[in-house]
Amino acid sequence: AGTGKTETVKDLAKALGLHCIVFNCSEGLDYATMGSIFSGLAQCGGWGCFDEFNRIDPEVLSVVSVQIKTIQNAMRNGASKLLFEGNDINLNLKAGVFITMNPHYAGRTELPDNLKSLFRPVVMVVPDLELICEIMLFSEGFTQAKALARKMTVLYAVAREQLSKQHHYDFGLRGFKAVLVRAGALKREVTDLSEQVVLVMALRDMNLPRLVYEDTAIFNGVLNDLFPSLDVPKSKNEILYQAAEQSLKDGGYQVIPDQVEKVIQLYETMKTRHTTMLVGPTGGGKTVVLETLQKAQTSIGMPTKLFVLNPKAQTVNELYGTLDPNTRDWTDGLLSNIFRECNKATEKKDLKYIVFDGDVDAIWVENLNSVMDDNKLLTLPNGERIRLQKTCSLIFEVSDLSHASPATVSRCGMIFVDPQAIGYKPYFFSWLNNRSKSEGDILRFLFDKYIPSCITSLTEGIAPTGVGMASSNVLEKIKTVIPITPVSMIKQFTNMLNIVLIKDD
Repeated sequence: AGTGKTETVKDLAKALGLHCIVFNCSEGLDYATMGSIFSGLAQCGGWGCFDEFNRIDPEVLSVVSVQIKTIQNAMRNGASKLLFEGNDINLNLKAGVFITMNPHYAGRTELPDNLKSLFRPVVMVVPDLELICEIMLFSEGFTQAKALARKMTVLYAVAREQLSKQHHYDFGLRGFKAVLVRAGALKREVTDLSEQVVLVMALRDMNLPRLVYEDTAIFNGVLNDLFPSLDVPKSKNEILYQAAEQSLKDGGYQVIPDQVEKVIQLYETMKTRHTTMLVGPTGGGKTVVLETLQKAQTSIGMPTKLFVLNPKAQTVNELYGTLDPNTRDWTDGLLSNIFRECNKATEKKDLKYIVFDGDVDAIWVENLNSVMDDNKLLTLPNGERIRLQKTCSLIFEVSDLSHASPATVSRCGMIFVDPQAIGYKPYFFSWLNNRSKSEGDILRFLFDKYIPSCITSLTEGIAPTGVGMASSNVLEKIKTVIPITPVSMIKQFTNMLNIVLIKDD
């Protein structure tokens, strides 16, 4: 994933002056839809690049092989017309069919032998990151591009080896490019800083948001070794920072600097990536971060709307729409409808975020591959193609990416929201704000005395001192029937207190 298969085909077509149309293949495509696409390509002389071709059902692929063979035979004979799917059509000899595939991923099938024989296989080489980096830095206006490219390539090589293996980590070409685009934007914004400082700021802005707590120190260490004794200022959007703090206060939340920082990180990531993932276990505050950004942006004159849906609440056909195999009638899907509405041409500059609040797996998310990469195009089984506008972005809220393929991970900007950074105390203190002053002081004292030690013994198996023991002892960790987070325990605890405590009139 991320080696440039589709972009290579598009660039070759551009060099030859031919029109190249990208299709994102899915299980919803049937032989009739494929036939109409091939018929159109054969008549107009365009190239078709079929992404993730091996996601199409095997029975459809066997018919596709016959369709392609028919066109190829007519081309070999130099015919100007051919009989295709019962219709006489004109044949333009410039037409071409290209397929790109990631083998051995979930939800992929092996191509039939009769189809394999019709295509010339080409294997992508590993991209030369240093050369790509050098060229992009030069094009962004950096004069020390050669030295900086070498350092950046080394940093990513060390990061791949030294950092922990997380499902949401990707140090491939797409992430690499995002950093370079960010560096170029920073160089144009801040003209008085040296090129090394600008690149370090971009590397920090684009990589730190996705790192887990343990890896942050390692990454900063490697960065300091490669760029020693640099005084790098922290890029801070003061207006948005204050708006985010105010939004949290208005919502009755505690203002925690780490959480406000996540809001800023999400904003900065979305400036360079049109698809972003908020990753982290339940109780970390992913929804609060997203809603705070929406309210903060709206308050500073950037009206923002959220369209939230759970992708796993319906089947893939109900999500993207389905084509009746007999009548060829199209039934619109939930996402295809929302996507069309969000990307209608309009004079308003309102920002629209489509939020997928649910598990990410290869079954449904792969259909969005062509939207998430540079094509920014949703291709539906009925042949409709909807382009993602600049005012629209995709956001995923997900606990982990263990079921996502590398093709999906590499296409998205990542923000890791760690529950440990916030903890369970802010929830209790926000609840205390609704109690009377005298009651709040007593409850706060009792909370500090009992709750932390109880939570520690439940979650980590460490018994507190003074509870029938001389010193702190490690006990066997208590097993729960259903895994429960500390925040959920505190939430249940406050619900019980609401019932027991009588509110003063």
